[in-house]
Amino acid sequence: MNNFAIENTGLKEARRRIKHFSENWETSLDLSGLDLDQLSEDMFEDIDPEMVQSLNISMNKLEEIPSFIVVFSLMEVLDVSNNRIKKVPDAVTTLSFLKKLKVNDNDLMELPENIDKLAMLETLDVSHNKLVKLPESIKNLHSLKRFDFTLNKLAEVPNSVRKFVVYKEINILTHIRKLTESISETEFPFSDSFFEKAKIHIKALAEWFHLSALQSVIYAQFLTRFEDSAIYLREIAASFNLTSLEMLPFLNEFEELERKKLLFCRRPPEGDSVSYRIPTEAIESLRFNKPYVVETYKNVSIDEFFDVLDKLFDRRGNSEISYEAFVEELNILIDNNTRLVLTQKLKALQLARDDLVLFLRFCQRFVNYNDENIGVSDIGGIFNNASYRNVTRALFDGEHELLKRGLIEKIEKDEDADDFFGDSEHFTLTLETRESLFAEMSLKLKKLEWKDSLILSANITPKQMFYNKNESERVRELTSILTKNNFKDVQKRLAEKGLRSGFACLFSGAPGTGKTETAYQLARKTERDLLPVNITDIQSKWVGESEKNLKTIFDNYRSAVKNLEHTPILLFNEADAVISRRFELDVQSRSTDQMMNSLQNIILEEMEKLSGILIATTNFFQNMDKAFERRFLYKIDFKKPGLSVRQAIWQNMSPELSSDDVKTLAQQFDFSGGQIENIARKSITDYVLYGRTPSFERITLFCKEEFLTKPDEKLLGFAV
Repeated sequence: MNNFAIENTGLKEARRRIKHFSENWETSLDLSGLDLDQLSEDMFEDIDPEMVQSLNISMNKLEEIPSFIVVFSLMEVLDVSNNRIKKVPDAVTTLSFLKKLKVNDNDLMELPENIDKLAMLETLDVSHNKLVKLPESIKNLHSLKRFDFTLNKLAEVPNSVRKFVVYKEINILTHIRKLTESISETEFPFSDSFFEKAKIHIKALAEWFHLSALQSVIYAQFLTRFEDSAIYLREIAASFNLTSLEMLPFLNEFEELERKKLLFCRRPPEGDSVSYRIPTEAIESLRFNKPYVVETYKNVSIDEFFDVLDKLFDRRGNSEISYEAFVEELNILIDNNTRLVLTQKLKALQLARDDLVLFLRFCQRFVNYNDENIGVSDIGGIFNNASYRNVTRALFDGEHELLKRGLIEKIEKDEDADDFFGDSEHFTLTLETRESLFAEMSLKLKKLEWKDSLILSANITPKQMFYNKNESERVRELTSILTKNNFKDVQKRLAEKGLRSGFACLFSGAPGTGKTETAYQLARKTERDLLPVNITDIQSKWVGESEKNLKTIFDNYRSAVKNLEHTPILLFNEADAVISRRFELDVQSRSTDQMMNSLQNIILEEMEKLSGILIATTNFFQNMDKAFERRFLYKIDFKKPGLSVRQAIWQNMSPELSSDDVKTLAQQFDFSGGQIENIARKSITDYVLYGRTPSFERITLFCKEEFLTKPDEKLLGFAV
């Protein structure tokens, strides 16, 4: 029953991905990790074969490479790794444009004798198989740059390919792989017999990371999940065929791995699950095949000092280090770098523990983010509860030691300033402190990152927008709310009622209905600068980087709010990926699913404490996670333009058309504003090419061709 359900789920997901590929005119088709045991030709019948440049069917249960893939004649990359394939069919050698072929981690016993037909092949990976020999024709693959045939059963390696030998001896990654394979094949991997059986691999890992045998076995299971930003106890327990309860006696080893800085443990408040992640330094040790050495950050430059300071504050803010351990790390960093002017000044100040932490927070925010205004939100999550209460009370009462000694000062608030970012009072380093502490930096500070991305309202081109009646009224109302005086009054009233003063808006609707351009025109009309966010720039393949990128965006926005005269607009364009329904996670969940859930959690938290203006656009409102609904205060659903609106758009964009022609086109084609603009652009291009205004018949032809336009082409909405 369960297998049947899994299979149906895999096939359903495969068809969904194929449909998405076809509709979006993509070139890389990813069907990996779906537990498929076969692929049928009818699944691909709606795909244009010439569009497939890359096909990934790895991590399934395929026993053969389907022969029909030869129809993808322009394919350059084929990945069939981690399946159960025993043979590469001759049909694959007809893919004359193939540059990369991955067949590693299968049951491959032979390669085609005519493999040299793949004249453009640059990468061939057949490692971790059962090959006993290699075809002589491989020497004729003159474009081949990388050939990995390690961990097979080759009796001999032909001289012609010896130059491609990747590993002259077994490396640490292979030891980890062999060890985890042994663990999966053993009923109870903590027995003496297991340690004896796997002692070679355990010893290698123990020497590499300076671990005990038991720690090595446990850490190997963590390392196989190095991509995950949150690894849970239940996952590690399951990898040993144990329950979480049965794993409890081994938590002392987890803590020892923490102490050795091979694990970071996140212990969030409010009873959420404890999770772990592998630090970047440990991953790079494996990546570059260099034994792991705990970085002491001794005798670093002033710039490196502040980079380390950033990491420590990030870890503390993410609950990955206790307050006591955090303070200890800060003191070690200072003691290890006493030749710096900054650390010498810090030593001379002889600050108490909490005062030192607060002072370093001011320095870190100022140097790394050019953030001169520090409020309560900037120190939240750094101190333990008791210290936080004492610090904030002393700051608000004007009795804090840093204030008394003239190291920081209170910023006098301008009552008329458009600043409602949550903190009632702000503080900053005094000018004397900056000049004294950062002399060795010559105050050469990092520029404000948000300035490069900020679009000034004065630079936004005015465009006439066309809406249906309902959207028109809603946009007009929102524009009125966001004008300077009205928005200031709205936020004051919300604050007086003890309510959140953030203003989050959702624009939903089909592509080309004017969502994005409306946000731009709103910014222009209300004289608010715009900070656009590209979701694809946030996502990263490295562990934790996507989350850090997203946090940086909100940090930058906060900085922009503090430094600009009027609250700017933060625009998350095409935000479907980060506001869609969250994944149900389990032991087998992909790291990308976990990463997307982490990003959503960050956005939800940031929206809770938002005091600025956020606008998100989405094409699929129905897919939005319920948790986001209540956080969007203002929602506008953009429908396709009705007949009268389509006529107005046609007339405005193509004034050369007669009223009758406009009416006919509006009635015949149910286009969005973006699609109509595409036709107008084609008409102009036609005029440039042929020196004449296109006829009505030719414009009609353009309209019919528009149905074939790539869906991912950028549409501008009802703008002219």
